[in-house]
Amino acid sequence: MFFLIITMFLFSASGAAALEPGGILAGIGQNAKLLSPKEALEPFASGLETGRFIVMLAEPADAKKGAALDSEAATAARRAEVAATLDAFFSRKKSADTGDVTRRFEYMPAFAATLTAAQLQGLLADDAVAFVRQDRTNLPHLRQGIPLMGASATRSQYSGAGVAVAICDTGVDYMNPYLGGAVLGSNTKVIGGYDFGEAKADPMDADGHGTSCAGIVAGTIGDNGDYIGGVAPDAKIYALKISGPSGSATDSAIIAAWEWCITHKNDNAANPIKIISISFGGGQYTTNCNASLPDYATAVTNVTNAGITIFASSGNDGYCDGIGSPACQSGIISVGAVYDANFGNYTPCVSPLCCITGKIADAGCTSTGYYINDASAADKVTGYSNAASFLTLMAPSNQCNTLQCSAKGSWFNPTFGGTSAACPYAAGAAAALQSAAKARTGAFLSPAQVKSLLVGTGKLITDTKVAVTKPRVDLQAAIGRMLGAGVVAPQSLLLQDE
Repeated sequence: MFFLIITMFLFSASGAAALEPGGILAGIGQNAKLLSPKEALEPFASGLETGRFIVMLAEPADAKKGAALDSEAATAARRAEVAATLDAFFSRKKSADTGDVTRRFEYMPAFAATLTAAQLQGLLADDAVAFVRQDRTNLPHLRQGIPLMGASATRSQYSGAGVAVAICDTGVDYMNPYLGGAVLGSNTKVIGGYDFGEAKADPMDADGHGTSCAGIVAGTIGDNGDYIGGVAPDAKIYALKISGPSGSATDSAIIAAWEWCITHKNDNAANPIKIISISFGGGQYTTNCNASLPDYATAVTNVTNAGITIFASSGNDGYCDGIGSPACQSGIISVGAVYDANFGNYTPCVSPLCCITGKIADAGCTSTGYYINDASAADKVTGYSNAASFLTLMAPSNQCNTLQCSAKGSWFNPTFGGTSAACPYAAGAAAALQSAAKARTGAFLSPAQVKSLLVGTGKLITDTKVAVTKPRVDLQAAIGRMLGAGVVAPQSLLLQDE
């Protein structure tokens, strides 16, 4: 089941009429191929002439969808197959019928487009179209846990060397001295990237969110105040900017960034992309969202089949029975947040749907209207961290001292937090784990093995606001089990998160 808080608009006369029985939107909304129709048609109902959509095409019966993407030949063959399906579709359609196509995907026969209601209606009527859904907007999950999760003991030996992590976020300031301090092409830390939010080659960060995440994952070891470097300080970074000028990111930009990771995972053969970290999301899903967002599910399967593990933040709304998207996909490791220390009372903004009693109305929480008083303590689940029975694991959060972009006037951010911080902590742990596996066994772990080790060795923590118990990452224990008792088989995972 899916709930989403939607800002209410005054409908224009034409928009309201279109929703009446017999109106064009009413007819479109009854088409089973349009997913989440109320959400998808909201732009038109509010008076806008166009909306953003993702269109998925049906594939030929002999298509190799879901195949392993573990070699250059396999990825090239799949890209060619998808391109042929899309080319055939567009060759028989007029450009006026497909709207403004903003993106074609490479590993699934789908495209993103800005459509009028009439164009949407026409595409839904086409037998070649499998489904259409809104290309939604995702927001960053804004607000030193290295010792808490046992990473201090492992960094000197297993520091992420030989592994690259893709930071899908607001970009990365690669000029930060703790992130290479040099332009792309000459930078030995941030070794590549792209701006999917604005279709530019340069993924420079002007917001700071992505740079802060990169600093947690793999910032160079230093000693500047409380900043002591990243969890995996020798790992490499790919800066994949998914946000546009407003700071938000569309679903299509996120999926395109993930597909880029498949194609470019071995650009630097000595440091392949094995981890994706994304601290963006939206919505409230009370079960996994594979069926609700099937294009995301396909994208996750493709990334996993390429040997890449995705970590995503669960969100900061304080939900007790739901997490955001894309973290709600069953193939993604969703990450909630625990405090790393007792630093006093904390007052985060939360959703009106947060189940914590004693929420306080405050106009200062501009997007939610409420905040809570939350007493911090080491390994206490934060009040704002979204919880659900299918959440995968926890990692440290507030108040994190990490890196900042120069556009904000400093190289350091002393107050970064939220599940936005927890996600890169977990992703950094996975990078260190993969580095250890490669160094000791000669092979990387599969995404299922990474998940099994982190979940199976984590310290169990109960979220008192909802009585859900989940493992908090313990990197030292995960590496110890892998080295001492062999890799944990995926089927031995005891915690149900599907």
